[in-house]
Amino acid sequence: MTTIAQPSLHLLEAALYRLGFNVTEPRQLMRDQIVLTLMAAVLALVTIWFTRYPADFFAGAVLATVNFYFLVKFVMDVILNKQRRSVGPLLFAFYGRLLLTGLALYLLIVWCEVSVVALLAGVSTVAATILIWAGRSLLGRTL
Repeated sequence: MTTIAQPSLHLLEAALYRLGFNVTEPRQLMRDQIVLTLMAAVLALVTIWFTRYPADFFAGAVLATVNFYFLVKFVMDVILNKQRRSVGPLLFAFYGRLLLTGLALYLLIVWCEVSVVALLAGVSTVAATILIWAGRSLLGRTL
């Protein structure tokens, strides 16, 4: 029995595959993170008239998803492709992303005055995604 969401998940996985996520586990992690972020977007849109916290949560989830995307791509490039690059460009890319993330957090907190608690909860969606993936993997092995 298939649900309505399954074709959408297959389309998302196909898009991630085309973006270079050739290994199943990282692709599933990224897919789950994107789905969680999209669910946060729906929650934010539905409740924006009542409270701003879901929108602040969504901003954190988007920030986490973008960072997680680049982290997973980096790990796949370095480990799976055994790419040998000098340390300089790797450090430049790492600190560049760190600087952009810090700037985004500054703009969100100071200029947009988002709730820090909701923003950090949104950023923590990556941890939730990893826990969900690990739980699913453990249950799959024991069944």
